[in-house]
Amino acid sequence: MKITHLLWGLSTGGIENMLVDIVNQQVEGNDISLIVINDKIEESIVARLDKRIRIYRCGRRIKSKNPLPILKLNFFLRKINPEIVHVHYDGIARLVLGKWNLVRTIHNTTNNFNESKNFKVCYAISKAVQEEWRQAGKYTVLIENGIPCDGINCKRNNLFNDGLLHFVQVSRLFIKQKGQDVLLKALAEIKRNNPSGINFKMHLIGDGADRELLREMSGSLGIDDVVVFEGNKSRDWIYENLCNFNLFVQPSRYEGFGLTVAEAMVAGVPVLSSNIEGPVEIMTAFEHGEKRLLGNTFESENSKDLAQKIMLFVQQGQNEELVELGRRHVLQNYNVRQTALQYLEEYKKVLTIM
Repeated sequence: MKITHLLWGLSTGGIENMLVDIVNQQVEGNDISLIVINDKIEESIVARLDKRIRIYRCGRRIKSKNPLPILKLNFFLRKINPEIVHVHYDGIARLVLGKWNLVRTIHNTTNNFNESKNFKVCYAISKAVQEEWRQAGKYTVLIENGIPCDGINCKRNNLFNDGLLHFVQVSRLFIKQKGQDVLLKALAEIKRNNPSGINFKMHLIGDGADRELLREMSGSLGIDDVVVFEGNKSRDWIYENLCNFNLFVQPSRYEGFGLTVAEAMVAGVPVLSSNIEGPVEIMTAFEHGEKRLLGNTFESENSKDLAQKIMLFVQQGQNEELVELGRRHVLQNYNVRQTALQYLEEYKKVLTIM
């Protein structure tokens, strides 16, 4: 098949990283290309693409009204002439001219449901996303996200030798969705209740629009000695070193899935997440017909509850059995190879109803 993926940018976000994993699987036996509309392209992500995959750059500046990049987009489509055009974000379909077999992945909750009319089929990345669209009266096909499990190290090395506990959050610094403000308030709550000091560091890995705001917030809350802003780290670095952290904290307000939660579980790191649908779905297993949560949760947006759960972990330590069950659960259910193959099967169904 000849398949083209359309996306706004190619930065270090979860969607882009997973898309690279998927297309690197899809290129075996298929003609794969990417069209990137905006000029926001991270070359380290491009470097991870299989050399057989072609990338077309439209060069649009964000919020620009210059029509030239949109003309380039449609020129590239006519040049490639793909059988399937796979869209990954809101707002792209309206820029596409002509008749194509458009399909769409819904990568998150809080989307524009009305866009579904532009696509032959929409794919939901999780049961949580599918249920949201079902409640809006929209049909989707479930294709659950996956990660390259084999590339994630679960054996600790000597990254830390200071005797402290090291906690981590890996995501874009974007308060509205990722909830880092809730996390910082929780850390301030812990510090207030422990005037003699605390024995851990919280590492924020990632960058984003709210970096300076979060730095200022960290200073005003008096927790600069607890929080480490690591900035962006390469995928290779994260996959090699994630296992060295003692706790993974995911304070998001909404998530369609939660790739970093799955990655932490494979790395053998205990997970503490807000009790929202995407991450909870990943952490939930069924044993003898009953649900079992393979991580811990706190009430979404409740910084005091998060503080209490962090301190409970400090006091009780890691539940080795739960961590190992979580690791096996993700290995068995969320491998990106299966995700990529399922997309290919669904594309074939689209082509049969042309």
